[in-house]
Amino acid sequence: MDKPTSAGPGAPREESLGHYEMLWDCGHCETKKLLGKTHRHCPTCGAPQGEAKRYFPTEADKVLVKDHVFTGGDRTCASCGAAQSAKAEHCGTCGASLGVAKAVPLVTPPKPVAKQKSNRIWFIVLGVVLFLVLIWFMCIRKKEIAMQVTGHRWSVVQEIEEYREVSEETWRNEVPGGARQISCSRKQRSTRSVQDGEDCKVEKVDKGDGTFEEVKKCTPRMKDEGVDDDFCSFRIDRWTKVEELKGNGSGLDVKWPPLPASSAQTRIGARRAGPKHGTYTLDLHDGKQARTCDVEEGTWKKYGDGQKIKAQVRARSGELVCASL
Repeated sequence: MDKPTSAGPGAPREESLGHYEMLWDCGHCETKKLLGKTHRHCPTCGAPQGEAKRYFPTEADKVLVKDHVFTGGDRTCASCGAAQSAKAEHCGTCGASLGVAKAVPLVTPPKPVAKQKSNRIWFIVLGVVLFLVLIWFMCIRKKEIAMQVTGHRWSVVQEIEEYREVSEETWRNEVPGGARQISCSRKQRSTRSVQDGEDCKVEKVDKGDGTFEEVKKCTPRMKDEGVDDDFCSFRIDRWTKVEELKGNGSGLDVKWPPLPASSAQTRIGARRAGPKHGTYTLDLHDGKQARTCDVEEGTWKKYGDGQKIKAQVRARSGELVCASL
């Protein structure tokens, strides 16, 4: 029996379960279940085995070939059609030379009969399609309407940062320089895939010399396993947001809050201006009702008060699609 073959842990592997005799039925005297390797001729009437007569046995009819040495698939005699060993130079039935003999056709195991798909699947597909069409019609479909810009509003926030000592946490390899009072504990950081058994099936392979080999083919079954690492808390000096200066108003003239004096040195207690951000709102009217949209600053500045524009709304709900502006 051949040894198992594998490319390493977690890789598919194959294992030979042994070689067995193929079977064939005599077409002359109708003797059944003759052995493909042992019986080159019918022991009842002497008829040659012939081409394309071999088949796989059932589990109950399997005959093990002990100490089998595979030398190649049989060849078919061009004169009489008898199957001959790959090592033979002349046909053992009629004596003809086998110099141009063709290899015997290999037998493939019958495929399991596929279950016919029920018409139910088509009803499910049709139902999904109709549902998607309904969603599009009810929620996604849009139409264009005329609107007028009636005003501009804005609200802005200016962050103020202070250089101070703060507490932070991160993985050990990400702890920054300057950190102090470092304390670490084990914590799951990621996962890795490890083998958790395997799924195997046995296949029959016609060797072409009157035998077949049973091959056990296995693929690994994997699972995720946690990988721990050191997770650390520490103290460090950082620029940290401590305050927000806010402002709001109407019109296109945006006024940011005045900034406090900033320190020229990076030291504990020093302050500076941090990031700033704004919200820009367009007031609109469609002739029936007032609407509002929060938009990007460039879009907000693009339209003037009183300007007529086109915008999209949801066809069913009438909700204004601000991204269409």
